[in-house]
Amino acid sequence: MEDGPSNNASCFRRLTECFLSPSLTDEKVKAYLSLHPQVLDEFVSESVSTETVEKWLKRKNNKPEDESAPKEVSRYQDTNMQGVVYELNSYIEQRLDTGGDNQLLLYELSSIIKIATKADGFALYFLGECNNSLCVFTPPGIKEGKPRLIPAGPIAQGTTISAYVAKSRKTLLVEDILGDERFPRGTGLESGTRIQSVLCLPIVTAIGDLIGILELYRHWGKEAFCMSHQEVATANLAWASVAIHQVQVCRGLAKQTELNDFLLDVSKTYFDNIVAIDSLLEHIMIYAKNLVNADRCALFQVDHKNKELYSDLFDIGEEKEGKPIFKKTKEIRFSIEKGIAGQVARTGEVLNIPDAYADPRFNREVDLYTGYTTRNILCMPIVSRGSVIGVVQMVNKISGSAFSKTDENNFKMFAVFCALALHCANMYHRIRHSECIYRVTMEKLSYHSICTAEEWQGLMRFNLPVRLCKEIELFHFDIGPFENMWPGIFVYMVHRSCGTSCFELEKLCRFIMSVKKNYRRVPYHNWKHAVTVAHCMYAILQNNHGLFTDLERKGLLIACLCHDLDHRGFSNSYLQKFDHPLAALYSTSTMEQHHFSQTVSILQLEGHNIFSTLSSSEYEQVLEIIRKAIIATDLALYFGNRKQLEEMYQTGSLNLNNQSHRDRVIGLMMTACDLCSVTKLWPVTQLTANDIYAEFWAEDSASWCLNPWCRLTGLAASSCTVR
Repeated sequence: MEDGPSNNASCFRRLTECFLSPSLTDEKVKAYLSLHPQVLDEFVSESVSTETVEKWLKRKNNKPEDESAPKEVSRYQDTNMQGVVYELNSYIEQRLDTGGDNQLLLYELSSIIKIATKADGFALYFLGECNNSLCVFTPPGIKEGKPRLIPAGPIAQGTTISAYVAKSRKTLLVEDILGDERFPRGTGLESGTRIQSVLCLPIVTAIGDLIGILELYRHWGKEAFCMSHQEVATANLAWASVAIHQVQVCRGLAKQTELNDFLLDVSKTYFDNIVAIDSLLEHIMIYAKNLVNADRCALFQVDHKNKELYSDLFDIGEEKEGKPIFKKTKEIRFSIEKGIAGQVARTGEVLNIPDAYADPRFNREVDLYTGYTTRNILCMPIVSRGSVIGVVQMVNKISGSAFSKTDENNFKMFAVFCALALHCANMYHRIRHSECIYRVTMEKLSYHSICTAEEWQGLMRFNLPVRLCKEIELFHFDIGPFENMWPGIFVYMVHRSCGTSCFELEKLCRFIMSVKKNYRRVPYHNWKHAVTVAHCMYAILQNNHGLFTDLERKGLLIACLCHDLDHRGFSNSYLQKFDHPLAALYSTSTMEQHHFSQTVSILQLEGHNIFSTLSSSEYEQVLEIIRKAIIATDLALYFGNRKQLEEMYQTGSLNLNNQSHRDRVIGLMMTACDLCSVTKLWPVTQLTANDIYAEFWAEDSASWCLNPWCRLTGLAASSCTVR
């Protein structure tokens, strides 16, 4: 056997002879050198200069890379499969931690798996808009800054291997794709004629959702894929899917936390400043845009009466300090039968339109008018109490070809809060409208319920006849014949009981004449009854000097004059039985609480506050005296009060220095004054009884007319009157 150098020399001689042969070709030389690499080593060492070798190395290192291949792939050019898998896992962990686009991440992972399985190439598919088709993912190149999804066909068997795997969700390893009848279109790629062996794998999330297809292939003349390649690809894709799903869950929780914080912030904004409803809606629309990453946003309210959508707050596409600007303009209205928003308002269904111009329901006039191009739309109904009250429309997804299913789900949850905010907005609008009506009504009412200057000035000039001064001091005094003097009689009683300087005369006259005007013309609970009760209290106070304080004297006289203010001639039981609004305001002592409320209202009128000279504590005391005194006129409270006083009197425990005992005695005084007319001379008592019966008959007649039987039979009000 020859030694090494001698053997190499002979090989070199044979190579030289081959070079001189006329049948020599490049392929033969390459084949020979592949079989005898030591010859090439010897030739390069002996015959090639160092400068030439350096040029070769420089040329090899400067070989242009594929634009579409990620730069990170070069680090995985390792023949050790275990090392590649380890590097792959480290890479996935690093990319998931930094975040980013999942499609691009999967493409980079696919590039790494391609090297790990020694594939010649690969194709990555993602689901189309309606999840019934596949699109080939094309990464961003040097010239193009954004990735693209190119339609590759429907998901169905009998077409391509990728569509077959998407349909079956099972991995396929095919040694000869062109000879497989299941895939008449092969891979469907432009280079499909050079492809022989294919490894096609579904990319499935941890919860079983298909998100894509990875298609690895080898060209003709190369060794086919084996089970070890399938195991490597399957294991790493599965791990990547789980890792990506985990990151998505974490991001979803972060998004949910962000949404919760936003809802709390908006709720705080709403309750802190309820008048700024436009600011609230603007706040909601800004967050909605960020939630689904939309370019424009619009919120329309539904006018069911006129079958229209309307809005006055618009996204003009500009920003200030990083926040979108919403411009409040003149309200626009359009038919509910028009456009995508109208369709959603009518049906209550969510519409996700990937291509607006391909949808016949899209109203192109808006784009023509504004110069804005609408590509895709996500339109969501806002439902309250089973009815669509508004529509939120997101226009043009900023990142991505269209709005995704995830965007829909996030937006649905957000739409619930939109419904609450919009309901509050409508409710607040109705309240403001009612307030305006209330103010106009109160202004009108004030005009008719406040005395005129002639009335209070006439009272100031009035002088009570001397002959009446003595009669007023008598308990059985009948005020009936002196109707025109009733206001003057009350002024006289106040001055006699409390002093002429107790009230400013002008304010006292204004107050008395306005109180007179606020008594209704009912048979019994009228202005005459008020002055009669006040006269009885005056008689009690005059016969018990030193027993009551100045504040009590003032408060009791005013309470008696006002104790039936604005009485409608109906009892508390009637108001409660027929659900009168006053019964809703005051559940107990309905009319008595209303009388006190009316008293306070008159005191608050300009020039009517007769207690304005009192200190704040004295003012509160006198109002409390008036309130307790008026409430005590409710006969439902009288019987319990009388029983308690009887027990105190019989046991000798009654003490007028005890405020509780004192309040009970004053309550009994108010009831006595309220019923004093029946204890006077017979003509007065008879007239009072007639007035009381007339009012009771009127209430009974009204009760019959509100009776369900009367409404069902259609009887007229006059026929329902009891005779």
